[in-house]
Amino acid sequence: MEFSLCIDSIYPEDGLKEKLERIKQAGFKFIEFWDWRDKDFELIINSGLKVTNFSGNRVSSLTLDSKEKVIQEVNASIDVAKKLKCNRIMLLSDILEGDGSVKTNLLSSEKKFLRLYDNLKVLVEVAKKENIVLVIEPLNTLKDHKNYYLDNFQKTLELIQSINSEHLKILYDIYHMQIMEGNILDTLQKYHQFIGYIHVANVPYRCEPWIGELDFTFILKELLKVYSGFVGFEFFVKEKSFTYEKLYDWIQSINL
Repeated sequence: MEFSLCIDSIYPEDGLKEKLERIKQAGFKFIEFWDWRDKDFELIINSGLKVTNFSGNRVSSLTLDSKEKVIQEVNASIDVAKKLKCNRIMLLSDILEGDGSVKTNLLSSEKKFLRLYDNLKVLVEVAKKENIVLVIEPLNTLKDHKNYYLDNFQKTLELIQSINSEHLKILYDIYHMQIMEGNILDTLQKYHQFIGYIHVANVPYRCEPWIGELDFTFILKELLKVYSGFVGFEFFVKEKSFTYEKLYDWIQSINL
């Protein structure tokens, strides 16, 4: 199991150069981020840190837009992935507004599912040619992402299983799924073969893993028995005493 830090959620106000230096000095080797359009690739490449994941569709909707529009954006994201030597791209079912919500529309749930399926079916073929793994993320609609279509694990699993490709997996965000349905560890243990990436933030504050209602020490120890991929820390800092070193030491203390 390897650990990656989301540079867009942890200390978003810090400059990129300083942030990358501090992350590396703390002992981390991997980073991830959301949109690639505002990133300085040269700084990232020269930092010595490896990019494990980033968002592939911030301006095209998999539930509403045409295949042509979706493919155009994902192809651009794949070009970025090649530059960064990253083999994983995150997908969202919808376009998120500034507040995290999704604009309402009149399309039925059934039609959204079919459009999502059709778009992913095409994108999987693109990803296969480029040796990229797409990881699609269900989000919570109760607190952070109102009207987001893919808001539960079973719907996402049905989608993944119906497409049946090694180039399409689930990004399982423990924070989002705890809010929507709970049963975190059992789900991870039972369906780990369909999961290509995991996000960590504690509930209810979407913050450091040691603050909140979930025992991440226990979760990560149990998870290690069935999962050997990347765990991305995608949280917002809550405590004033937080440092990258504190997070690194906390991980080391679990003895994974």
